[in-house]
Amino acid sequence: MKQSNLKNMIVLKNLPSNIVEEAIVILKTNKKIKQVEKIEKDKNIDKEKINHKENYIVKEAEMLVSNYFSKLEEKKELKIINNKKKNKKYIRLRNYAFITSLIIFVESVILVIR
Repeated sequence: MKQSNLKNMIVLKNLPSNIVEEAIVILKTNKKIKQVEKIEKDKNIDKEKINHKENYIVKEAEMLVSNYFSKLEEKKELKIINNKKKNKKYIRLRNYAFITSLIIFVESVILVIR
């Protein structure tokens, strides 16, 4: 089976919900996008057409999926922040090592000269 014929799917299990046990998210085909944008659905749904129970289940499923994706985005942002902090610490440590090495070299030269 070719990889191109498969759909990109994510299965969400062990969700913190009393109603939804498992959610399957099918992603669109890979497209080149310039920037990821969040698309809001129209909130004006005709309430008479949709049963209250079905509406509740759909809203909870949407909430669970949106929470899952927001947690993924938060993890990504935290990873970027942590990488920046690690880079700053690395630069400070490298500068400290360079300065102390320079001081030790200068002191050893002074001791040899005396």
